Amino acid sequence: MKNLKHLILYITFFQIFANINCQQYVVPKGRIFHTAALIGTKIYYLGGQNNESLLTNDFFYLDISKSFNNTEGSLPFVNVTLGDSVPEHYGATTVVFGKFKESIFFFGGDMGTLQNTESLVYILNTTQLPLAWKNMNVPNNEIERRRFLSAVADNNNKNNTIYFFGGGGGGKLGDNLYIRYDTMNIFNSTTSNWTYGTIDNTIIKREGHTATFLSDTGEIVYIGGNSDNGLMNMANLDVYNTKSCNWNKWETKNPPEQRYYHTAILTNDNRIIVFGGVKASKLPVENYYVVLDLKTREWYHGNGTIIGAPYRGHTATFHDDHMFIAFGQGTTKQASNDIHIYKIGDYANFTEVEQYNKIYLTDTTVIRTIVIPIIILVTTLGFIVFVVYRYNKARRMKGMKPPRDTMSEP
Repeated sequence: MKNLKHLILYITFFQIFANINCQQYVVPKGRIFHTAALIGTKIYYLGGQNNESLLTNDFFYLDISKSFNNTEGSLPFVNVTLGDSVPEHYGATTVVFGKFKESIFFFGGDMGTLQNTESLVYILNTTQLPLAWKNMNVPNNEIERRRFLSAVADNNNKNNTIYFFGGGGGGKLGDNLYIRYDTMNIFNSTTSNWTYGTIDNTIIKREGHTATFLSDTGEIVYIGGNSDNGLMNMANLDVYNTKSCNWNKWETKNPPEQRYYHTAILTNDNRIIVFGGVKASKLPVENYYVVLDLKTREWYHGNGTIIGAPYRGHTATFHDDHMFIAFGQGTTKQASNDIHIYKIGDYANFTEVEQYNKIYLTDTTVIRTIVIPIIILVTTLGFIVFVVYRYNKARRMKGMKPPRDTMSEP
């Protein structure tokens, strides 16, 4: 009986420890023009240019399922071991797609040449082990490499369609001039087919802009960017309707100063937060934090103090009412390795926080990967304990005499 209890305890503790993710935290180097992709509670960072102006293909994630203090100790950065990797690069774009939003689609970037299409597209499924980036062939001489373009995915339709727009590059093989694009490439991840989106003569070629997908309307809102004739107008925004394949203009109120190399995230209450950016002079914009209310199409300008944050080459990721600004170039650091965390308020209100507390379990990926396995584990252990209990009880009862008062007299 004692050995059986020890066995049960051993199995229990083994199962618990097997499910603990014992990770070695790393300290990433500073970088600019990397990419970020949120899958579940992991923000995956890839590539970029470091302080020595060298290209990288580092791949790691920030585990935001854990609470941490931004100024004390090591942040929960975990290096990702890969079978095959993406070449060193900067200025690429990544987007999350798939039925469970479990895969990362990598496109473009500068790998030392802007006319090479052999290493243009890579796909990583984070649920398939061993993890490896898979190089995908694209139609020869049809889809051109660009940097500083935008990408969004419509994961609501059955095709998991991805939309790539704009960017700058070297054109096709043999071209000598740097070219900005107004091209819309569309990828159907179900059929692996590439098509072109509609472009009319009002759409201006640009790079360094942002794209925000509105799942309730199927629209993509493009903000800012740099064109052949200067910075894009922030008062009149280009909006692409993925359902009708048409472009529209949005007139906005109280627009902020023009910018490019900024970031944009969508909040849960239909606001687009634009962070950072540079002016035509390549100096940082005056107001880092501006917000577009999608209901009224009015801009709100942040009044809070932003200290030490990057203004270009950073990434912005939104999760649980927090915005994570990662790496990038600031006024004091050429390529920062800092993470700035902002608690999002209403209008254009925000608060930078040092302590991040992860207390939510509303994410579907978290439920699939953590909650459900725990329920299965507890249920299995409960069943084992029940079976062992019934077995021992049966052994004790076997061969026992009934109580004296139930025995009949001879």
